[in-house]
Amino acid sequence: MDRRRLGRTNLRMSQVGFGGTWIAELPKPQAVEVVQHAFELGFNYFDTARWDGDSEEKIGEALQNKKRNQCIIATKTGNRTKRESLQDFEVSLKNLQTDYVDILQLHGIDDEKTLNKAMSEDGVLQTCKQAQREGQTKFIGITGHKPRVLTKAITTGEFDTVLVPLNVVTPQALEELIPTAKAHDVGVVIMKPLSVKTSNLITCLYQPSLSLISEEEELKALLGQTAEEQVASALQYVLAQDVSGVIAGLKSISEVETAANAANQYHSLTPEKKQQFSFELGNYYCRDCGLCMPCPNNINIPAILRFQMLQDIYGLKNWAKKRYNGLEIKAEKCEHCGQCTPKCPYNLPIEKQLEKAKQEPRE
Repeated sequence: MDRRRLGRTNLRMSQVGFGGTWIAELPKPQAVEVVQHAFELGFNYFDTARWDGDSEEKIGEALQNKKRNQCIIATKTGNRTKRESLQDFEVSLKNLQTDYVDILQLHGIDDEKTLNKAMSEDGVLQTCKQAQREGQTKFIGITGHKPRVLTKAITTGEFDTVLVPLNVVTPQALEELIPTAKAHDVGVVIMKPLSVKTSNLITCLYQPSLSLISEEEELKALLGQTAEEQVASALQYVLAQDVSGVIAGLKSISEVETAANAANQYHSLTPEKKQQFSFELGNYYCRDCGLCMPCPNNINIPAILRFQMLQDIYGLKNWAKKRYNGLEIKAEKCEHCGQCTPKCPYNLPIEKQLEKAKQEPRE
């Protein structure tokens, strides 16, 4: 599998890496077999987290002996203070059966308040720096779902890598974050290439992501008729961007092989694929920054605007309709109080967009 430079770390990561979240669902022997098979097929980047069930333990077991020296292991701590995250990291090293990780990441930094706390004198960043001084991590990374917040983070110069969602229907990272990362030589790793968030916005509180790999005809039209074609299209869309690599959450031998085949077959997007993935976003698409919230009527404004985007830009009308109908509070509850529109940093006409959502047929 081809490898790409991971920003200023100068590590060379397999262009598709292994996301460890879902192996927490597997019995340990099966999980170890899946991870080792990924290694044998050329995966050398393994991403996990302290809070991903027992995925650290399984990856640690799988990558012992000679494999460890040939791998990049990235883990995360979701705690925000130095004391708590130090305890987290000690457990992570034990779970991973190693005396160092290649990248220690701040997990789920999704708003500026959390970022400021994490970077304070008693914050988790101090744990990362201490671990780096003591040789327990080589590099420091940050992860999250809000490109606007992550852009601010990497301009501080404190982070060597950034992990952010990106896929064909979630393009927000392309606008500002990825160009800024390139300017600062920060390695960009992409998560969620095969799934999209549903309705809630805060890390650890949002509902499970919806898979883009589906039998629904609209998704087949977007990505391909078979699961293998859909995975290949989704991964290749990401690999065509200016990123170091992409991690996919994998939990079976067949999933590992499908992802490896997609990576090995990718060189560049064909003209047909470029046309397939050419969408005109316009000036009024929601970047999902969440700054318009909270709504006094508890309307999930970004979710509604996101579903509108899926319908209007990507042609996923039925898919968007199902997502909208699943919301407990819909656009009809908007009373035009005027609080949301001034808070939008992108000057979106939010009330008009909500009014449009009211008028859409939902049956």
